[in-house]
Amino acid sequence: MQKITINKGHNINISGVAPSEFSNAPTQKLVSISPQDFNYIKPKLLVKEGDQVEMGDALFFDKLNPDVRWPSIASGNISKIIFGERRAVLDIIIEVNHDKELNVEPVKQINLSSKDDIKDFIQKHNFWPFFSQRPFNKVVNPKDSPKCIIVSLADSSPLANDLSFSLSEKREYIISALSTLKKLTEGNLYVVVRGDNFSFLSDYDFISLIQVEGPHPSGNIGVILNKVNPINQNDIIWTLQGSHLPILGKLFSKGILDFSLNISIGGPAVKPSYFKSRIGAKFDLHKDSLLMENVRIISGNVLTGKKINIDGFLGFYHSSFSVIEKSFNRPFIGWLHPGGKSKYSVFNAYLGSNKKSYDFTTLQNGSNRAFVPVDAWEKVFPMDIYINALARSIEANDIDEMEQLGIYECDEEDVALCSFVCPSKSDVGAIIRKGLDTIYFDK
Repeated sequence: MQKITINKGHNINISGVAPSEFSNAPTQKLVSISPQDFNYIKPKLLVKEGDQVEMGDALFFDKLNPDVRWPSIASGNISKIIFGERRAVLDIIIEVNHDKELNVEPVKQINLSSKDDIKDFIQKHNFWPFFSQRPFNKVVNPKDSPKCIIVSLADSSPLANDLSFSLSEKREYIISALSTLKKLTEGNLYVVVRGDNFSFLSDYDFISLIQVEGPHPSGNIGVILNKVNPINQNDIIWTLQGSHLPILGKLFSKGILDFSLNISIGGPAVKPSYFKSRIGAKFDLHKDSLLMENVRIISGNVLTGKKINIDGFLGFYHSSFSVIEKSFNRPFIGWLHPGGKSKYSVFNAYLGSNKKSYDFTTLQNGSNRAFVPVDAWEKVFPMDIYINALARSIEANDIDEMEQLGIYECDEEDVALCSFVCPSKSDVGAIIRKGLDTIYFDK
């Protein structure tokens, strides 16, 4: 086991962390899968409204990579397909037929002893979208051979789903998934844990276990890779969401298609809890847990999640909803305020403490302005990268300098704290994605 301690960073002490217990959840009648959750794809629909689908049936494929198809995450009826500008597919909504799901037969099992067998099995059941690639954080190309595979079970983001709790009953399927994944790479299978969580994984020598300590973003894939196996220009690394391991493990070991997911709901504007749910769950079934009317609902965490409406759905790669109050009222000359309970400061610029939970709102406390190089980003960014220089090279559209400064190692989630502490109110994640887009489309 390798131990890594991250010193730079910050745990945002937002109130509304879900207690480690499950609440009764209403039955999901509608679920959704959105092509907008996946970078750099051009979806081609294989279904239309009114079609009947079974779990695992292909809903659409990527015109740029036809081998990659997206599975139906429920059995039932295609209730609605929502289109945006230029007929871009925004959402495919499925009305769940629970009776049909109860009678789903396990898929035919094959010998998954070789890499080719596993790839064929994954492709046959349309499971490639569960695999993401670094750099670019896009769905993998099945023809690639990854340098290594990495899975984080140590999400450190604010209001994150505590996987050590929500996956506590999934040990068998976690091992099944990991043992199969190891056969897909000649390199290491890294699994990131925190403290003594998932201690049973240390019994398996095919896993390169990494024990991480420290504040957010210590659990991020990019941060760990920067410390143990940095990404070079031509490297390809595969990664999966820790919350998806039981889904793959159940398919690999028993041939069972099961898109159930234990999710968390938290934040200062909602009654926090854990629920047994499924991928693509709809939020409005939990609207009774809201503590106020004027709220922002986020699929994912408050730093990198996606804003949704009350009738919106959980993103494909998300396992939590976050809810905060909408607020637009800035106090008059608030920068002169001495501090106290009404102020939260990462760098103790005000009196008081950031160690106590704080009821964050959508208030930004300022507007966007030019970069101010006061080392605010660097104080919370633990990767061995000159982040300020990298952002400037992106704004200057200098691809060579971006590559030299390590853009291939970065993703939006790795710099989210930089946006949070930025005195210029810059969206550093958007800048990093702009740089990745520039390189991706240039090549």
